[in-house]
Amino acid sequence: MLVDLEHIARRKQGNNILSDVSWQIHKGEHWMLYGLNGAGKTTLLNILNAYEPNTAGKMTLFGMTPGKIGYSAENVRSHIGFVSHSLMNRFQDGERVLDVVISGAFKSIGVFQQPTESHKEAAQTYLAQLGMTEFEQQYYGYLSTGERQRVLIARALMGNPSLLVLDEPATGLDFIARESLLQALEQMYVDNPDLAVIYVTHFVEEITPQIDKGLLLKNGVCYKAGPITEILNDTTLSEFFNKNVKVAYQNNRYALFSND
Repeated sequence: MLVDLEHIARRKQGNNILSDVSWQIHKGEHWMLYGLNGAGKTTLLNILNAYEPNTAGKMTLFGMTPGKIGYSAENVRSHIGFVSHSLMNRFQDGERVLDVVISGAFKSIGVFQQPTESHKEAAQTYLAQLGMTEFEQQYYGYLSTGERQRVLIARALMGNPSLLVLDEPATGLDFIARESLLQALEQMYVDNPDLAVIYVTHFVEEITPQIDKGLLLKNGVCYKAGPITEILNDTTLSEFFNKNVKVAYQNNRYALFSND
């Protein structure tokens, strides 16, 4: 087990941001994290990344428990690859794509040490997995948003994480760019079978067949967690939204419609 959260709560300025979240993530599992705005997703991810403490409940992250020997924020983060839009603009437009990916081995923005041949080979391997080989000598600033996302995912893999967190990676992408990203991720899942993944999204249309588990977060509470088929269905989501909805499944992908 990589992550074990038991009745986790987080209180800020007198408000309960998270009230009761239990979640277990094992090696190689692929999870969807889904919730409306304000549900507490960002706070939950911050706790997983050791950026924020929990104020109630118990947790073990990668075999480490807060307050016990061996636990530190740095040690927790060494097991996690995190990709979000906030990271996208931290790199210089004039950096080579290959260097952006290599920087993931050093957990740095930019490369300030001499990379080894092994670093270069690993970066090229991950770029290939994400369908970005032809761009490795390109300048980062010349890439589209979708291409940058794939570069940042390759960069996250350079740290050999146990858990990869993809925080709304398809936000702002057009249909073609979104499908290219999702297709690249499907190959990445195959090439990294032991890698656990949390895919955070507002859109069930982004859920590919490899993501077979889901957690619904509502008002800071784990509303439901389990197999994706028990999450993405008419009954569960209609109750979750307090609104009559229809879930369609076609060509191995989901779609969500209002039935009101």
